[in-house]
Amino acid sequence: MKSIHTQTQQVAILGVGGTGAAVLDNLAVACEGEHQTVAIDTDALALRGTVAAKKILVAPERVHGMGTGGEWELLDGLSLEEGASLDPILGGLSTAIVVFSACGGTGSALAAGLIKRLKKQKTEVVVMAVSPFAFEGSRKKDRATRCLHEVRKLADVVLVFSNERLLETSMAKDLREAQRGLDRALARTAHGLVHVMSRDGLVHLGVGELKEAVGSGADAVGMLENAWTGVAEAAGEGREEAVIEAVCEDILLEDGRAWKDGNRVLVSVITGPETSLNDFHGLLEKLRARLPVDLPISAGAAVDPEKSESISITLLVTRRGEDSVLPKLEELSRPAESSTEEVEPVASKGRRKKKYMAAQGELEFDRTPSRFVHSSPTVRGAEDLDRPTFQRKGIVLRG
Repeated sequence: MKSIHTQTQQVAILGVGGTGAAVLDNLAVACEGEHQTVAIDTDALALRGTVAAKKILVAPERVHGMGTGGEWELLDGLSLEEGASLDPILGGLSTAIVVFSACGGTGSALAAGLIKRLKKQKTEVVVMAVSPFAFEGSRKKDRATRCLHEVRKLADVVLVFSNERLLETSMAKDLREAQRGLDRALARTAHGLVHVMSRDGLVHLGVGELKEAVGSGADAVGMLENAWTGVAEAAGEGREEAVIEAVCEDILLEDGRAWKDGNRVLVSVITGPETSLNDFHGLLEKLRARLPVDLPISAGAAVDPEKSESISITLLVTRRGEDSVLPKLEELSRPAESSTEEVEPVASKGRRKKKYMAAQGELEFDRTPSRFVHSSPTVRGAEDLDRPTFQRKGIVLRG
């Protein structure tokens, strides 16, 4: 088949905060080809070190280019929604993939304003957000919940990947390396999505298909996690079977959570120019037969002249949520009421409850333990210190 991989859509990947910058750096290192990338951060040093094509330093007058350190309150009231200075950078984008961490800090503080600005110029927005570990506490969880609640009302598609997956993988012994693994997986997922979003690809997979797979809401399970990803590539003879096996056994899918909670599958395939639609159909049939569960599949394919001998697959498992089951924000941080709370009759108001205490007499202990008969007593003054204090002082033990 003749190569038709000529990208007409302007699809940009925008990394916000430290996590966004890390994903863009992994995109440059682990993924071939050119990408339209923009890094947005409050940390001047981190921004200088990233390899993004365009860079935006935010709020230098507030944090002096030193970042927020996870304290989103430092950016309270600041938004990227207004201002003409970003128009040359963000203008003209038909689709934007916005990557950030919802754990607090620059990403969670600026994401909503950035998405509002993009939507004003009619840009389709796909969000790839990372939610915090459970051990990071209720403060970060509450912040992530509120951030994602707001973002879901603005973006076309919101994919939430949980850091908690890293604790269930074989990389859990080295969380630093595990974090790099997640950044790399997100970069390769964004890479796969950009390719199949090209309208001149072999089979187009657009924002509409992504929205169908994710839905417009989030249920109790998907509020802080509704997406799981696997990426693999294989070359040479038997590459189809090899890449299918590798992607299904990807480290971020190995704990089985995706197959338990997910209910949709999106597949992005990057292959060589000789691949036909029949070849693509056969590949999907083999993939469906290998999946551990039978789920609806949406798939897209892009042709890359550089991959005549290889196949790359991005497997995105999602959980579709609906508005009808979206939890109310004010209920998310409301403390649970005790089910054992006693309700007193009106007539007994002001009356003090009688306190009951179980009676207990003096405990029976052997005053002269036989195992110490051959040892000398410990006597200080007139007291035998080998005897328990309550016996020497005549104290009656109570319950």
